[in-house]
This record gives sequence, structure tokens and C-alpha cells, in this order.
Amino acid sequence: MTTANRLIEDYISAYNAGHWDELRGLLGDDYVHHSGPSNLDFAGFRGGAAWIRRGLPDFHVSVEDQIAADDRIAVRFVGSGTHTGSFDDEAPSGRTVTVYGTTIFRIADGRIVEDWEALDEAPFRALFAPV
Repeated sequence: MTTANRLIEDYISAYNAGHWDELRGLLGDDYVHHSGPSNLDFAGFRGGAAWIRRGLPDFHVSVEDQIAADDRIAVRFVGSGTHTGSFDDEAPSGRTVTVYGTTIFRIADGRIVEDWEALDEAPFRALFAPV
């Protein structure tokens, strides 16, 4: 396993455990998370992660594929959790929510300095649709 692959493994592990200080230590000082039209710093990224965990307290990300080239690693992932909490005052449904996504990480000096995430958010939106 390369050092870059280990970095991504450590990142996913820290994210899954909610070890934010550990995760922060894996990121460059000027880290930027690109998600759709949003460009977030670490505090903004952590806020989004907190929102997900509010509704899906057991949310867990599993890596399906990793492809590395130059200073980038592309990761295809699956995230899953049980809707036992509330995102925005909706009643918890108890349903399992599974999302699929891809993140491309850029690495410099042994740290993640930037990433681009594409996530299928339809499963989150379905929780708010009338049943």
C-alpha cells in the first residue's frame, strides 16, 4: 500500500469514527472541500458531516475502489446509515439510507489539500418525501 493510499484509509477511518482532530491532522492548512457549487473549509465540511450524523447517527463510509495518478486519488464509496435521528425536525423513519459517491483527493506534502465530491443525494431527499 502506498503512502497516499494509507492517507486515504486513515482519512476514511477517522471520518467513520468521528475523530475530527485526527482527521484535521491529515489535511493541509488551506484544505478545500468542493461539493457541487460549494467550496468549504474544514469547519464547513465538519458541519455537513454533523448534519448527516444528526439524522443517521450510525453513518459509515466504505471504499469500493481507489485509483491513483500523480497527486490525486479517486475513491468510489458507499455510505450507509439508519434514519434514527432527525435532520430538520422530520420524524425518524428507521429506514436504512444508502448513498453512492466519488471523491477525488489532491495530495501535497503528505496531506490532503483539496477534494471534489460527487454524491447522489436522492436517498436523503427521499426521507422528506410523503410516504
